[in-house]
Formats: sequence, structure tokens, C-alpha cells
Amino acid sequence: MYCDIGWSMKFYFFTAEILDFCVFVSPTPEEQASRAAAVHSVFEVIKHIWPQCKVEVFGSFRTGLYLPTSDIDAVIIESKVKTPQVGLYALARALSQRSIAKKIQVIAKARVPIIKFVEKHSGIAFDISFDIDGGPKAADFIKDAVEKLPPLRPLCLILKVFLQQRELNEVYSGGIGSYGLLAMLIAHLQMQWGGQDLHSHHQSKEQNLGILLVHFFDFYGRKLNNWDVGISCNSKRTFFLKSNKGFMNSDRPYLLSIQDPQAPENDIGKNSYNYFKVKSAFSMAYAALTDASSIISLGWDRSILGTIIRPDPILLNRKGGKNGELTFSNLLRGAGEPTAQQFTYTNNVIYNWQLTDDEPLPRETLHAEDGSVLPSRKRRPSKSSQKSSKREKKDISQSSLGENKVKKIKKHGKGSRDYERVTKSLPRNSNSSRW
Repeated sequence: MYCDIGWSMKFYFFTAEILDFCVFVSPTPEEQASRAAAVHSVFEVIKHIWPQCKVEVFGSFRTGLYLPTSDIDAVIIESKVKTPQVGLYALARALSQRSIAKKIQVIAKARVPIIKFVEKHSGIAFDISFDIDGGPKAADFIKDAVEKLPPLRPLCLILKVFLQQRELNEVYSGGIGSYGLLAMLIAHLQMQWGGQDLHSHHQSKEQNLGILLVHFFDFYGRKLNNWDVGISCNSKRTFFLKSNKGFMNSDRPYLLSIQDPQAPENDIGKNSYNYFKVKSAFSMAYAALTDASSIISLGWDRSILGTIIRPDPILLNRKGGKNGELTFSNLLRGAGEPTAQQFTYTNNVIYNWQLTDDEPLPRETLHAEDGSVLPSRKRRPSKSSQKSSKREKKDISQSSLGENKVKKIKKHGKGSRDYERVTKSLPRNSNSSRW
């Protein structure tokens, strides 16, 4: 009873930790001014080369969901360049000549050619492309969703830090990008709230950010059948069969398919080839946040969020808030420190998994009146398991006989036809063929 009350109270403060941490990582007024100045400086160079063009930012800078280390995405439209590659090399020369940028890199052969560089004065990284209008449209869709779903912003910032610290936040390295992550979150919130008027219910729902985060880890880390099922955040049905939309990748069937809310024929998750690592990280986070004894052992001085967010150098050196009064050490006390033992040792074997809903519960231990443990009755195997065991024994015996026949054929020098006849008749292991 005490454990249940303590665990519930700790989770009540978990939501407050999430909100405080989001204030901590959100841009300060100085950082906002620095980014605005960097954008102005780069756009001046672009406008000098192509006076008639339009330049638009998109991505996290446009939606306001950027971290201190996030880059700035921009697109140049109506420049009238012959090819994007010609424009990218021209921009690279201009930035270098004006000494505006460093670490300039033109990626000309990518599916979407871009130029990457770091603006010298601010140290902020830029990614700029040509004539791709999907980015600004997607950013506007996300901005609208953030207004309608208040929990979306804090949950997104937490998960972006979570993935970044595990190097699983970039699509080019097989991780989940910001756009895909937001689509996952929107679909999750829609599923949690069952199609209700989300905007009118935001006040009560925002108080459960800790529970929403745990449910997110549970769903994408443990429950979703990502081998066969994809998700959608902008249609009547949240789930669909990957094969029905042509999203099934036979070489990588484990990929998470995420339907693009702005282009339904596009699968946002098709390039996230390390999704199995993302799923494993989500599953481990769920296990850490639902281990009641471990959460209680933290006491009232240590942070729950600190069990999944690590104290990296960027966060440790950061001073957030309006006046720089927030520090990582004060917000997430004890982050990175080991928690109570989360493993069970039995006969020198370590177990570190959670019972899923469909797993049988352990049988009750029986005690005598004097306190001694009574031997438990051995459970009889089911008829299906008995049949399966018999089939396996039969297959093994037939396999042994077949191998003996092969040895005899080789020993007595019989022809190749006899050898092929015997080897083709050998029973195949049904279990191995499934893998």
C-alpha cells in the first residue's frame, strides 16, 4: 500500500519535472536573438545572388521545437537556377568569399541536394536546399498540431533529447527524425484520447504528461507490431497494413512505416534502418520508469526523469530559463547515478525483462504451517506440447538415420544419384526455416 502511494506521488512530480526541463532546454532570449541574426546574415548573401528568390525556414526553427544544438533548415524557391547543384556551389563560393560560414559542405548527389555549413558568428549549423516546398508545408502542419495538442511540445522536446543522447535522432544514420517523431506522437495522442475534442480537454490531459510519456514508450517499444502495421496521424484510421499501401520492405520488414500527413504516398520511416535500436531504447525506458521499487528508492531528492535523460556536457554547461537561473544539476538531481538493483538473481542467472500481458503469471509458492516451503506439483505438459515434442524427436531420429545413409553411400562409393536421393529425403527442421 505504501509502495503504491509513494509511486503515485513520485509520478505526480514527474510531470512537473518534464515541464521544468522543457523550460530549461527552450531557447533563451539571447539564443533567439542569436539565431535571428544568423538567419538574417545568411539570407542577405542568398538575396545578393538571387534578388528575385524567396527564402523560407522550416523544420524545428519554424515550429519552435528546436533544442540548443538544433540546426536551421531553409529552402530557396524561385531562384531560376538550372539545377540545384549549380545553385549550391554558387552559394558555397559566396559564403566563403564573404567569410560568413565555415565547414562548408555541398552534398550534390543526395536525393535532396543540400549545402551544410556553420555560421561563424553564432556557431549555428545550417542545411539549405533548392525548390523543395514540402518542408514549409510540413512545418505549418506541425505548428497547427502544437496549438491543438498542448502536450505535444513538452513530450517532443523530451524525446528529442532522449534520442539525441543515444545518437538515434538523425535519419541519415538510421534514426528517427523530428518530423517522423512528431507524427508518431500525434498518432499516439489521438489514440490515447479516442478522437475527443483534444483542444477542449488539454487542461486535464496536460497534468498527465508523465503517464503519456510512459504509454508512448510502452506502445512503440513493446506493443506495436511494426513488422506488419504502420501508423498514420492524419487519417480516419491510425493503423494500416504496410502491404496495403506498398510500404512493406522485404529486405527490412522491421522498419516502422509512418504515413506522411502531407503526402500520403510517402513513408517517413522508410530510411530509419536502425529502428530496432530505437525500439529497444523505448522498451528499456519503459522498464526503468515502471519499476516501482526502483522509483521509490530514488527518494524525494532524486529525479525520475534523470533515470532516462543523461547528464551530457551540453546540458551540464547550460543555463536555461529567462534569466539563466536553471541548471541541469538542480533540475534533475541524481541523474546518471545508479538506481536500486533492477535485476533478479536466481541460480547465477540474471533476468531483466517485464512480464507482458499475455505471459503466464508465476505459480504461487505454498507454505506449510511451520513456515517451510512445500514442494509444488509439477504441471503436466499440454497435448499440443506433447505432440510437438514427439514430432521433434521423430525428426531428430529420422535425421540421424538419413545422415547414416549418407555416410554409408560415401563409404561404399555409390553414385551421385543415390547421394542426391538420400539428401533430398532428409527431414528439414521446421524451426530453423522460420528464422
